[in-house]
Amino acid sequence: MGDGQKILIAHAVMASLAFVIFFPMGAILVRLSSFPGTWLLHGIFQVFAYLVYTAAFGIGVWIVSRVPVDLISSYHPIIGIIVFALLFFQPILGLLHHFAYKKYRRRTVWSYGHLWLGRIVITLGMINGGLGLLLASETGFYAPSRGQIIAYGIVAGFMWLMWVLASIAGERRRARSRRVIVHDRRYSRSSKEEYA
Repeated sequence: MGDGQKILIAHAVMASLAFVIFFPMGAILVRLSSFPGTWLLHGIFQVFAYLVYTAAFGIGVWIVSRVPVDLISSYHPIIGIIVFALLFFQPILGLLHHFAYKKYRRRTVWSYGHLWLGRIVITLGMINGGLGLLLASETGFYAPSRGQIIAYGIVAGFMWLMWVLASIAGERRRARSRRVIVHDRRYSRSSKEEYA
């Protein structure tokens, strides 16, 4: 295996780890955990994934600048650049969400921005991994085997499904806890009125 092929494999492995394993696991963690400091662990996990993807992105830029073919106009690098640019805003939105949630005890525009941008970027990153394998096959720089492509699809699809199910479970748990809080407030108000 030549150095170019090793570098391309490093790019693929690091980007795949970021979007197929680390980002979804960090999102699953925040949805299903309920211990104090969950948000901090979620943030650390996601920052780690962001750094891994930043390294993969840097390798991708290096690859595009070195190959004799015009790859920058291909779908995979374009989506990779868009994902990288969007990811810049995720930690900022996450912090704004956290501080606003602490203040208002409910979701704000920052919360929805953080949630939906994360959902879009993780899904787009997973899809772009498959498109990267397709581009490698088309260009012949590193043609992944059919088994590698299938394995990526299975693992990415499974993690995406687990992440979506965790998101649904987290939203249901959140809705239940909000109903309990509203019920408790109504009960305490009616008890006060009863004895007033």
